[in-house]
Amino acid sequence: MPFSNLSSPRKVHSLDAEIRGAAALSSPGLIAMLSTDPVRLAVIPAGGSGVKTTNLSLTSADDVALLSKDVAVVRSEDAVWALLGITHGPKLDQVARDARLLAARPSGETALALGWDGGATELKLEKTEVAARPFVLRGTARAFDVTEAETHVVVDGAGEGGELRVHPGATPEPGPTLRAPLPRAAEGLDRVRGGPKLTALYKRGAGAVCAVVRSSGKLSAKLLALDAPAADIAVIESSLFVAFPDGRVALFDGAAIEGAGGAPIAPTASLKLGARGEPTVLAVSGKASPTLWVGTSAGEIWSLAVVRKQGG
Repeated sequence: MPFSNLSSPRKVHSLDAEIRGAAALSSPGLIAMLSTDPVRLAVIPAGGSGVKTTNLSLTSADDVALLSKDVAVVRSEDAVWALLGITHGPKLDQVARDARLLAARPSGETALALGWDGGATELKLEKTEVAARPFVLRGTARAFDVTEAETHVVVDGAGEGGELRVHPGATPEPGPTLRAPLPRAAEGLDRVRGGPKLTALYKRGAGAVCAVVRSSGKLSAKLLALDAPAADIAVIESSLFVAFPDGRVALFDGAAIEGAGGAPIAPTASLKLGARGEPTVLAVSGKASPTLWVGTSAGEIWSLAVVRKQGG
């Protein structure tokens, strides 16, 4: 059944510093939240209790990916660091440089870094170390995201607003199985969240999202207007979730996306967190009964239940 509501917001933890990055690990069910100034990493079990906080000797932090329950990679400006032994006296080891984006894979084991030079690096867990393998990308990649089974890449120059390419596997090295030209207005959107039914392109602080819907083995792109700039977004199944700087978190289901016109899209459901600071990042855990995780500019970490529509 589709999602119909958001409920049960609760504060889970605080890092007391602006949260910049978030990532999920589907098994054993962990959420990572990364703060900057000071740099701290919180690893949160999906149930919300037993949070592990680690202080990192970095000057700043931007993105995080969990490769296992005990190994993470962190982007600090354009350097990527492996954090080894999160729960047992962690050690930092630089594994890549000149990176402008780090994409986490929910199933762990690997992550991808996008370089300023247009190349990419696969960061792969090998026993207790992280191996970095650079490779060449097809075209000029603007952003990418990695799901359990696919890699979603936004490529410049392939259409008015670029092109979305969906590749099988944990890197975009195999040829794409699906492509979608993007509208001109999507040209400035520099982040992507992928999924098997819906992929969304966005830019933090922008008031538009490009939704790419997959149906009958084809992709169709559509620009959605929001009623305020987005702080961050997440995708679950055919639904879009948006966090706004005013503290709102909104759900837009597949029907709302399909019916959207030129006016700002109306949310299926929305709630105000009441958190300290502005929402900065979103992450998702769970599949049958998903949970949304929100990090704020004040360092607070909140969870919300995503409610499915009842049958009958």
